[in-house]
Amino acid sequence: MGNLIASRRFPRVEAAFPVRVREASGPPWEGKATDLSPFGVKVRGASIAPPAIVRLELSLSPTDPAFSILAVAVRSDPDGTAFAFVNLTKPDFLRLRQQVETLFLRRQLYLMVIENDRDAAEMLADYAEKLGYAAVIMPNAEEALAYLAQDQPDAILLDLALPGMSGLQFLQTLAQQGLRLPVVAISAASEAEAVSSLKAGVLHFLQKPLDMEQFRLTLDMLELTGTKARLDTIERAFQLAF
Repeated sequence: MGNLIASRRFPRVEAAFPVRVREASGPPWEGKATDLSPFGVKVRGASIAPPAIVRLELSLSPTDPAFSILAVAVRSDPDGTAFAFVNLTKPDFLRLRQQVETLFLRRQLYLMVIENDRDAAEMLADYAEKLGYAAVIMPNAEEALAYLAQDQPDAILLDLALPGMSGLQFLQTLAQQGLRLPVVAISAASEAEAVSSLKAGVLHFLQKPLDMEQFRLTLDMLELTGTKARLDTIERAFQLAF
């Protein structure tokens, strides 16, 4: 069902959950699964060479019956084995898709804080985490770009006065690379720089020193923006799959 491109673009649930693995030989064993989509899953710690076929038993909700899914090993990584589901019935696919989407939409907002002042960065991250969000701190734009090549947050909090590559140069690089992420500029920059950052694509500009109530409202706005983006991702993936 679907194709390889669609399966790779479909949202995945990254939180680890238990899975029972039944191989052709030997007793079943318990593992930890992650990166679940309606098309496949990764089992951490598994070392099963492709194209071995196993049966995976997993449950995402205590109120729903567990899934028992035939799966083929498609890739063996140092941290585990990736499986693609085989002959998944349409009712099971739709039930699995619904559960994956629900968990995907409920996940916490993930923020990247790009700020070279460690105390200021930790203050922003701590405040966001107290509101139930997750945050990663990058001390400069160069490290942030390297991180974005591997993983992407839901939004970025960006100081414009960074050492090395400036905040405005970072925004230009994002545009050149086609990375469309909501960015909030947080800076004591001049009004002209604030206008330049807005023209460069930032979603919002916050002046230092921060008004914490305004910051909270901005995080609420980013949460809504992130939820809409996840809904759009799900919709696009579903259109590609069928």
